[in-house]
Amino acid sequence: MTTLATALLGLAGASPAIAASGGASAAPSAPAAASPSAPSVTSVACRSGCRTGGAVARGGTITLHGQRLDRATAVVFLGGIGPRDDVRVAIRAKSAARVDVKIPATAKSGRIALASSAGVAAQTSAAPLKVTGAASRQLSTVTEPVEPTLKPVKGIAQLDAGIAKRKVGKAGVSAVTIAYVSHAPEQTVRVDVVRRADNLSIFSDERTVSGEEQQTLTWNGRGASALALDGKYDVRISTGGSPTGPRSAKFDVAAAGGAAPEGTPPPTGSTSLGAFTFVGAVFPVRGTHNFGQSAARFGAGRGGRSHQGQDMMARCGTPVVAARGGVVKMRTFQAAAGNYVVVSDPVTGQDHAYMHLRAPAVVARGDTVETGQLLGYVGSTGSSTACHLHFEIWTAPGWYEGGRPIDPYATLKRWAKLG
Repeated sequence: MTTLATALLGLAGASPAIAASGGASAAPSAPAAASPSAPSVTSVACRSGCRTGGAVARGGTITLHGQRLDRATAVVFLGGIGPRDDVRVAIRAKSAARVDVKIPATAKSGRIALASSAGVAAQTSAAPLKVTGAASRQLSTVTEPVEPTLKPVKGIAQLDAGIAKRKVGKAGVSAVTIAYVSHAPEQTVRVDVVRRADNLSIFSDERTVSGEEQQTLTWNGRGASALALDGKYDVRISTGGSPTGPRSAKFDVAAAGGAAPEGTPPPTGSTSLGAFTFVGAVFPVRGTHNFGQSAARFGAGRGGRSHQGQDMMARCGTPVVAARGGVVKMRTFQAAAGNYVVVSDPVTGQDHAYMHLRAPAVVARGDTVETGQLLGYVGSTGSSTACHLHFEIWTAPGWYEGGRPIDPYATLKRWAKLG
C-alpha cells in the first residue's frame, strides 16, 4: 500500500458544514475544533491507481483510516477554490476504522473532506490530494486486502466465512486473510491452504471456537525456514475434526533453490472459500525500465573495484517496491550509494539493497515490510549520472555481516515475469 502521509496530512478538525473548497493555491486555514462525535481521519493511503509523488489516478482507490467513519455519509473532493468543482461521493462504511473510496472521474487535485448526516465536515489542514489521469494497472504496486466479507459456507451449517487477498502486480497474491464465525455454541473449525498442483495442504489451522466469536488468520507463504512455491492455491474450510489448537504444516527448503512445503491432503468434504495465485516476489521497479548496457551488470569495473549489483534504468520518480518482504535493516544516505535501504528476508537469510533513491526511503529501520510494499522512488542520488535503481542481493548471513553479493540478473529477470 502506498502511504500518502508525505503528500497528504491527516484530516483534522471540523466545521458546521462544507461551505468552501481548499485548493492547492489556497493558503491552509487553521481547522476548527472537532466535534467529539464527528468522523475523523488519521491517515490516507493509496490502494490502486497509485502514481509517483504520492498522486492517485482517477478511477483509483484510496483508503481512509480513522475514527467513527461509519458515521460519515460522503467524501467530498474539494478541488480548487470555491464550491463549483466540488465532487461528492456517497459512502457507507461498514467499519468505524476504515473506508475505501474510489476517485471519481471528475475529481480534481485539492483537499478532501468528510460529511456526516449532521452536516459536520472534517477537512485536510495542509497539502491537497494530487489527482491525475485515468488509472493504469501497470503502475499499481500493492493492494491491501479489505476485511473479508463473511457469507454462509455451502454444505456447512452454522458457519460464515470469507477471504481477502493482498494483491501485488497484475494478478499475483502475496497473502490471504481468512475470517470465519461459528453460530454453534462450540465448533471445531479447520482452515487449509491447499496447493492445487498436488492437492496437498501446506498450511492448516484448527481450533475449537465459541459461538459468535470471529476468528481471523493470515497466510503469507512463509514458514519457519522457507517460502511456499509460486503457483495456484485454494483456501478450504471444514468442521468436526479433533481440536488441536492452531498449527501449521512444516516448511522445508527445496533442493532447487526454492521452497517446497510438505503437507497432506485436506479433510474430505472441506469447502473452498476461494482460489488465488501466490507469488513470493515481485519486480522492484514498478514502471518502464531496462537493464542498461554492460557497465550496468554485476562485476563491471568501477575504478579499481567491481560493481556489486545490477542497475535498472528508469525515469526518476518511478516507484520502487520490496521485491520480497522482510525487515528493514538499514535506511540512510551514503556518498556513493545515495539514499538507500536494505531489507533482510528472515526466511531465506538474504538481504536486498535498493540504492540511489530520489529521497530517503518511506519506511523506517526496523519496520516489517511486505512483498510489493512501497520503499521509495527511483532517483540519481550519490555517485550516479542518471536515474536508475542499483539493486543488490547478499547471501546469508547478510549485507556486510558475513554474506557476499551475488549476481541478481537472472533472479530479476525471473521476477519480471511474475509481474
